[in-house]
Amino acid sequence: MIILIPGLLISRKLVDLAIVGVLITYFSNSEYSKVFTLQKAAIFTSIQDVILATLTVVAAWISCYAIRPLRILIFSTVSYILALGLLFCTASREFSETKFELLNMIGIILLAVGEVGAAPLLGPFLADQLREHGKGGRTENSNEDQVMAQKRVWWRFAWCCGAAAAFYANNIKTWKKTFMFTLLFMGGSLILLLLGIPFYHSRQIPPIDRFAIIRVIKTSLKKKHLNYPLSPELFFSNDEGNVLHLSPRIKLLRWIDKAAIIETSSTSNEQEEAGTLCTVAQVRESKSLLKLLPLWSSFIVFGLVLSAGNTFFPGQGANMISERYLIFLRTFKGIIRATISYLSKNLISNFVPKTKKRQAQVLRTFIGMVMTTVCCVVAWQVEVRRLEKLKQLENMSMFWLVPQFCLLGLMEGLAWYGCDEYSSSHFPERMEYHVSAISYFFVGIGSIFNIFFILANKGDFAETLDDSRLDKYYKSLTVISAVNVCFNLLLSILYIGSDQSVDNEGLQANNTIGSDQIVDNEGLQTNDTTDADAI
Repeated sequence: MIILIPGLLISRKLVDLAIVGVLITYFSNSEYSKVFTLQKAAIFTSIQDVILATLTVVAAWISCYAIRPLRILIFSTVSYILALGLLFCTASREFSETKFELLNMIGIILLAVGEVGAAPLLGPFLADQLREHGKGGRTENSNEDQVMAQKRVWWRFAWCCGAAAAFYANNIKTWKKTFMFTLLFMGGSLILLLLGIPFYHSRQIPPIDRFAIIRVIKTSLKKKHLNYPLSPELFFSNDEGNVLHLSPRIKLLRWIDKAAIIETSSTSNEQEEAGTLCTVAQVRESKSLLKLLPLWSSFIVFGLVLSAGNTFFPGQGANMISERYLIFLRTFKGIIRATISYLSKNLISNFVPKTKKRQAQVLRTFIGMVMTTVCCVVAWQVEVRRLEKLKQLENMSMFWLVPQFCLLGLMEGLAWYGCDEYSSSHFPERMEYHVSAISYFFVGIGSIFNIFFILANKGDFAETLDDSRLDKYYKSLTVISAVNVCFNLLLSILYIGSDQSVDNEGLQANNTIGSDQIVDNEGLQTNDTTDADAI
C-alpha cells in the first residue's frame, strides 16, 4: 500500500507550484483586478506567508504532545480541498468585493493549514511504511539505510510528477479550470489515502519536551543573589563534566547558570518540584536560544526579500513573453535550492574538520545573505530594462528572470538551510523541528515587514504591474539588504570567534585529561617498580 502515499506528495507539489507560488497572478488578473490592485494582491500573497510561519510555530507546540500522523495528514488534505473549493467558487461566480476578499482570505488560511499539517509528517509517515514493508533478515542499520534511500527515490519521483502536473495546470487557460483540476487531483489523493488505512502502519509519535526558557530565566533571576558554585557537583543533573561555566560559554549569559545551582535549604527533588531548580540541559538549551536570537533577527530582512521575490517575481513573469513557462522558473528555483543545500552540506560534512563545522555553517549563512543583496540588484536592473522596453512598446522574454529566480534559490539553500543546520547543532536531534520552526517564524516576520514596506511605498504601486515603479521598490530593498549584510557580517565574526573559543577550551580540556592520564600511568608504573624492588 506504499504506492497510495505518493499521490499525496504529488498533489501537494502540484498545489505549491500551480497555485500557492503564483497566487498573485490570480488576484491581479482576475475580474476584480480594477479594485483588487497590485498592491492589494501583493499584500494578500504576503499574508499567506505570515499565516504559514505563525501556524508552523503552533504546529511545533502541538508536536509537544503525542500525535498520530495519519489523522493529521487526513485533516491537512481536507483543509487543502476546502481551500481549493473556495478559490474555485471565487473564480467561477460573481461576488461583491468584500465577499471576494473574505472568501479568498479564508482560502489562504486553509491552504496554510494544509501545508503546515502535512509538511513535517509526510516524510516520517512514508518512512514508517517503508520500514514496516522492509522488515526481514537484514540488520537494523542496513535496513534503515535502505529505508532512507527508498524514501529519497519516492520523494524525488513525486516531486517530478508534481512538477509535470503543475506544468499542465499552468497551461490551462482559465483559473476556474486550474482550480478545478487541482481540486480533483487533491480529492483523488485523499481517496487513495483513505483506501490504504487498513494497511498502514501508523505509529504514535511520542511527545517532545518544550523549551523551558521562561522557567529558566525566572529561576535564574530569583537566584541572582547566589554566588557561582566552586564545584560542578552543585549543578543539578550536570552532564557537562568538570566545568564551572555551563555551555554555551558566553560571559553575558553566565548569570543563567544560576538556575541550575542546588541550594542547601532543601533537596534537589523538592526544589525541582517547586519550580526553583532547572537541569543543566535546560539551562544549556535556554542559553543556546538566547545566543541564536541575534542571528535569527537578521533573517527578518532575509524574509522581507524572500517574500518580495515570491510575490513579485511571478507577477513579472506573468506580464512577459513566454509566461506559460513560468512554472519552469519556479521548478528551476527549487532545483537550485535543493542542489546547493545538498552540495554545501556534504562539503562541510566531508571536508571540514569537526571542530570547524559550526564556523563553516556560519560562513555558508553569510554567503547566502550576500546573495539577498545580489538578488535585489539583479531584480532592480531587470525591471528597469523591462520598463524601458514597455516605453518602446516592446516586451521582454520571461527568461530574463532566470538569474533572479536562481539567486532566490541560492539564498534559501545557503542562508536559510545553513542557519537551520547551525542552529540545530546546538540542540538534541529531537528538537530539530522546533528550532526550524523558530527560524521559519523570523522569516515570516519578514513577510509582515514586506506588507508594511509595500504600504510605506504605495506611491510606487499603481493598479497594474506595467504602470507601477517596481524598480524603485527593488532599489529600496537593495539598500536595506546591504545594511543587513553588514549586520550579518558582524554577527558572523562574533559567532565564529565564540565557537572558536569553545573549541579551544574543549581541546585544552582534552589535553588536560590526557596529561592527567599520563601522570596516572607514570604513577602506576612507579608503584609497580617499587613493588618489584620490594619483592
